Amino acid sequence: MLRIIILLFSVCFIAVKVEAQYKFQNDTVLLSLQDAETSFLKNNFDLLAAKYQIAEADAAIIQAKLWDNLNLNFELGAYNNDTKKWFDISPTGETAVILQQLIYLAGKRDKRINLEKINSQIAKYKFYDLMRSLRYELRTSFFELYFLQKSLSVYDRELTALKSLTNAYAIEYKKGNIPFKELARLQALQFNLENEKIDVLKNLTERQSIIVLFTGDSLARPIKPVLDVSAFDNINPASFSLGQLFDWGLSNRYDLKISEAQIQSEQMNFSLQKAMRIPDLTIGARYDKAGSYVHNYNSLSLGFDLPLWNRNQGNILIAENKIEESKALKNQKELEVKNDINKAFVQLIETDKLYKSSLQKFDSNYDNLFDGITSAYQNHTISLLEFIDYYEMYKNSKSEYYQLQNSRLDAMENLNMATGTIIIK
Repeated sequence: MLRIIILLFSVCFIAVKVEAQYKFQNDTVLLSLQDAETSFLKNNFDLLAAKYQIAEADAAIIQAKLWDNLNLNFELGAYNNDTKKWFDISPTGETAVILQQLIYLAGKRDKRINLEKINSQIAKYKFYDLMRSLRYELRTSFFELYFLQKSLSVYDRELTALKSLTNAYAIEYKKGNIPFKELARLQALQFNLENEKIDVLKNLTERQSIIVLFTGDSLARPIKPVLDVSAFDNINPASFSLGQLFDWGLSNRYDLKISEAQIQSEQMNFSLQKAMRIPDLTIGARYDKAGSYVHNYNSLSLGFDLPLWNRNQGNILIAENKIEESKALKNQKELEVKNDINKAFVQLIETDKLYKSSLQKFDSNYDNLFDGITSAYQNHTISLLEFIDYYEMYKNSKSEYYQLQNSRLDAMENLNMATGTIIIK
């Protein structure tokens, strides 16, 4: 029995410590879902980094449009055997200047530009797909934090009443009016509730940390979600058709758009690799003061590789196979999108049915039941075991109800995630 009391005080100390850490700052932020998303879009560092990647892809287009620089070659005679002069720049010395420019043929330059434009579009698609994933985690964490705080209030309500009752029974025990085993059972119940509350607080802190991280709050202030849960009660998932959801998913899933753009990229690369079979042209102009058959020699030059052995056969074959590979991956991604939507839709339908069937079981009278439990036990109209059973039933039922509400909203977010758009707001 002494061991139970020691454990009770230990858990109470830990619970107070954890709760104190959670309430360390008194500047709690009342945060709506809309405000959370606004801060997320403005301050999230992952999204900011992805925007820089878009800028980098756009810069690659600029680079692809640039012409190669002219090549200037200057030649000065080191030693003149006739005049016995070093670096002779007089009319008798040798000086030559060569200017060359590389010209891409077969549309290689335009193909490279188009390839970078497709890569830029892929970077934008990756940004929006990242936003879809992060927004899903933000919204589900927001809902979970809200319901964890609701569950925490259940524990606070029970513990407040139980502590008052335990203190009163401790006094009665000292007076010899009640047996110690009855006080010990109440203390054990309090111990269990305190221990469970610690787990709730841990989960609550984790969800809050995610929201703080996603919204970029450098002060890491405590958050109290503001949410009108009743606004979701009128949503009827059965009003959507699976075909309609498929259409939305195929139109709005940016990971699928990435797969489609990857096919275009591989096709453009294939065209570029075929163009690489054509040698590029180098044109130039040359001036030679004294090194040719006449003084002050001027000439024009044209140069290109002879495609005798290397006609880029290997890279062309690789690019051709890359096209087929990207088509197969696109078909796989399309199948994944439909499967995600179907799974999320079925889950939402089942969760919605369970939630709406349980609404009738949790009305205001259910909460009123708790108020009479303590007084009924104090008046000895119910036994200690019945009292503990009522406490456990109330706590479990309320926690499971909040979990069901959260599961329903989570199922809605899964459907939003699967279709790539917020169809259920």
